[in-house]
Amino acid sequence: MEFWNRYLFLRHIAVALAQGMLIAFGLPLITIVLFGYPLMPTLALIGSGFFIEYGAAPVGIALGLSPLFVFWVLICTETGIFLGLYGIFDAIGHTWPPVANLLERTTQFVRKSTLAERYGIIALIPCEILIGVYANAPVSWVLGWQKYRALAFTMAGYIPSLAITILATIGLLQTFFPGLVHP
Repeated sequence: MEFWNRYLFLRHIAVALAQGMLIAFGLPLITIVLFGYPLMPTLALIGSGFFIEYGAAPVGIALGLSPLFVFWVLICTETGIFLGLYGIFDAIGHTWPPVANLLERTTQFVRKSTLAERYGIIALIPCEILIGVYANAPVSWVLGWQKYRALAFTMAGYIPSLAITILATIGLLQTFFPGLVHP
């Protein structure tokens, strides 16, 4: 593996952060401009999404955002977090030899086990539901799985959890506060 110098390392860290922030903040902000959603509740939803992931859906709905918009914003936030973290870990792996050695050893371990190589990535689905994206991105990187394939499996766990949370929130809010939720 070729190691990067500090300048290249910082450039890759900046690109990873920019990519993550562009997806997490940029796409929802473009949607705000196009469809006229309120800015502050959307930023509150994005901020909550960084901390409580799909548990932030009730926050957005309670702030008066439509469930479909909440779904879109949290999907963007989750994707931005995953891609940003994966890029940061990749930059660290290309800069620091002990981390590169760890990556090489784990990749060899996964390649030795046909079961882990073939079906291991599927474990990202329950991992996303139980632990979240902050575990999925590092695990995907350490085990050497392709970035976008790992993102797809992460989203396969995130999207049903988010949809169930939104549907439960809508049902509870309509039960206790009729007329609060707008489709």
